[in-house]
This record gives sequence, C-alpha cells and structure tokens, in this order.
Amino acid sequence: MAFDNIRQSQPRVVQLLENSMKKDRLSHAYLFEGEPGTKKFQTAIYFAQMLLCKAEDNKPCQQCSNCRRVKQGIHPNLYIVEPDNNMIKKQQIQDLQNEFAKTSIEPGKKVYIIKDIDTINVSAANSLLKFLEEPYPGIHGILTTNNINRLLPTIISRSQVVQFHALNKDIIIADIKDAGYDDEMARVLAHITNNVDEALQVASQEYFLDLLDAVRDVFRILATGEMPLVLYFNQNHSIIYQDKDMSVLFLSLLTLYQKDIIHHRTGDTLHIVFRDQMETIAILSDMKPKNRLIDELESMLSLKSRIRSYINERLAYDNLLLELERR
Repeated sequence: MAFDNIRQSQPRVVQLLENSMKKDRLSHAYLFEGEPGTKKFQTAIYFAQMLLCKAEDNKPCQQCSNCRRVKQGIHPNLYIVEPDNNMIKKQQIQDLQNEFAKTSIEPGKKVYIIKDIDTINVSAANSLLKFLEEPYPGIHGILTTNNINRLLPTIISRSQVVQFHALNKDIIIADIKDAGYDDEMARVLAHITNNVDEALQVASQEYFLDLLDAVRDVFRILATGEMPLVLYFNQNHSIIYQDKDMSVLFLSLLTLYQKDIIHHRTGDTLHIVFRDQMETIAILSDMKPKNRLIDELESMLSLKSRIRSYINERLAYDNLLLELERR
C-alpha cells in the first residue's frame, strides 16, 4: 500500500500526529496499539517520514531524499528493531542505545521503531525502560503492538498510547486489488480477514481456488438438486475434512456464502460478497424461510468452532450437508 494512502486507512491517527507536529507537542515515545492488519508499522514509517521530511507542512512529501530513504529503511537517523526469532532481546535494545549515543551523521531528529514490542523479554524491557525514563532531546520512539495487555505497565505509562481501529472493508479490498487480485477475489478475502497480509497469504495457498470451487459447487447442487449433496461431496471433496486448516478455511467460505443468501433474503443485496453467484443465491434465498437459513448458518459456525477438536469429521460434514439439503 502506498504510504500516501496511510491517512485514508487511519485518518484519526494521522490527524493526531500532524497536530502534535503542528503544535510542537511531540512525545518522546509513542505506542501504536491495535489488532493485526491495522497498518501500525506502515504508519510508524509514515510518521518517521513526517519527522524527517524537508517539507514545511507536517506532511511527508514522499519525494525528498529523507522521505525516500526512510521508506527504504536506509536513513541514518532511523533505527528499526524487529523480533529476532519471535523475541526482542536485550542485545537489540543495547545496540539501539549505543547507536543513538553516537553523534548524528546528519542533522535533525532521530527516530527508532520497535515492531511488536509485546515480544520483548524481561531483560530487554528493563533496558528499554531506562531509555524511556531518560529521553534525549530530538529522539522519538515508536513502539507497535497487537496486544497491549502483554506489556509492562511501566512501558505503557512512559509512552503516548495511540489506538488503531479496524480498517474499512473498502480499504482492505483496494489493497488486495493492488496486489493483483480481481474484484470478486478481493471481496472474498477481505471478508475472511481484516489483515491484508494474512489475506494474501490465504490466497497464495495452493488449495484456495479449489475450496472456492467446492463452495460454489455445494450451493449449485443445493439450488438444482441434480444429485445427493453428501454423495457428491464425498466423491469430490473428501480431502477437505482430512485437513484441519483446509476445513476451517472451507467453512469460513461456506458461512460467507450462506450470509450472502440471508442478505438476499432480507433485501440487503449491497452486502453480498459472491456477486458472480447472484442467480444461485436468488434461487436459494427463495427456497427456505429466513429463520431456517439462520439455523443453517449457526450449524456451520458450530462445526467450524469444533473442527479442531476430536470429532468424527466425515460424520459432522455429512450431518451438516444433510441439514442444508433438507427441504
């Protein structure tokens, strides 16, 4: 995602940071907190551009040498710490402190970013606390976390907490389309997860397109009644319930399609995701009352919640498919 679109993803956050710049009320440390996929790290880079950009309107120009080098992660006044084997270690914090104790190669502010600060170990956290307790002029830290509850209260209290909200679905869809996927695929992926990186990872699974086809086939057979659904599924897609991850993803897609049928039944066609399936969805929404459709959705969700438990997957799927097939 282009950095100049950060303000569309997190407008309140960007406004807060711009106001801090404008009023010269910058904190020595910021804690960016929010669920995965809310662009915390990208916004940290964007903020670093703000702090180091040569433009005078508190908005990174994206064109100057400073902006370009920050974006590439090679600016000498920017230091980024990321987890090493899923942990931020004491040596990494000491390296950060040593680096910032040196004379700057270039004039201007210094910025450090610590990604996933909730992965920091105890000794590293104690070293960081000393850094936070004795802030140096012109040095600004940005910490990011998916889980603020895992942080020491002393780290939280010494930082300005900035909360990130879940992204608008349209923004997620646009990001996925920018990665090369069509409208239909982007909508489906955006409704499976709010995390763009996770959505792209799902799409890269070799079996993802097969699962999409399986879902379309299930509902097509329900609409046409061309053959017994359980028989069809066991002949063509039995591999699904032999793999837990595949099964969870399949059920996620199945529930998404079922919700589309309910949306159509209630006249809420704007929220339909599988728009290329409108003909089938229309047929199915007229076949059963709304309460029945909702009961079927609950059965799908129930199976999804139990799929990683010790259950007889084939029997569970047979029961679900028979329920969907019952007129």
